[in-house]
Amino acid sequence: MNIEQALQGNYSFSVHPEMALQQYQELGFHVEKNLFDLAYCDFLIEQAYTLPAAQVKNFKPVLMPHKENPVFLEAMKNAKVVNVMEKLVGGTPAGIQTQFFYCKPGTRGFSLHQDNFYVQAEHNQFVSIWVALVDTFPGNGGMIIYPGSHKEGDLPVRKLDLELDPGQDRNANNEETVVPEAYRPVHLTLQKGSALFIHAHLVHGSNTNQSDQSRYALLNLYIREGTAFRSGNSAQRIPITL
Repeated sequence: MNIEQALQGNYSFSVHPEMALQQYQELGFHVEKNLFDLAYCDFLIEQAYTLPAAQVKNFKPVLMPHKENPVFLEAMKNAKVVNVMEKLVGGTPAGIQTQFFYCKPGTRGFSLHQDNFYVQAEHNQFVSIWVALVDTFPGNGGMIIYPGSHKEGDLPVRKLDLELDPGQDRNANNEETVVPEAYRPVHLTLQKGSALFIHAHLVHGSNTNQSDQSRYALLNLYIREGTAFRSGNSAQRIPITL
């Protein structure tokens, strides 16, 4: 498959579902342009500032914001997202986690990882979606992916010795995935409202935000209904009916 075409989001699930699915299965990711309209992105950012942590100016990533504001549960249940997830997980999807990222200027990026390192779901039964709520690019904390790396399954990790970043998740830089030399990083540019669908075993991370603006993003996790997964000590994930 052509990586450049995939990065440009040339095949949408709404227009070319078969090609989009084939692309995802081959590369381990899918870009869906204009999934959320611009006004809705602004609304989600506005609502994020009503969350308790933001009220006391704590701008670390918020785990499970849907428990504090139903707007984020509605975003998880978005029909366009659920329709894509049905195809990616091969059945009825269920939500298991929401997360909101403020990523203030200077925030360190998330180290390279595979989402299944944390969730431990069955292969091909778990997919994440990362929605850019502003234009994102390498300089403001944009995503880094390793196309095709999902085919490796679980990869080894190595521990990191980094100080905690006050604006980053405490688990973001504990370790990093050891990526086989055959794979090369791609630094993404995503327009506001576009979404990156991520295979559970795709190696990915994010850049440090070196800009003077926040890089807002929404992350939601989905599994195929009935699939076993790890609830997590902090996340306490439970299936959410969509």
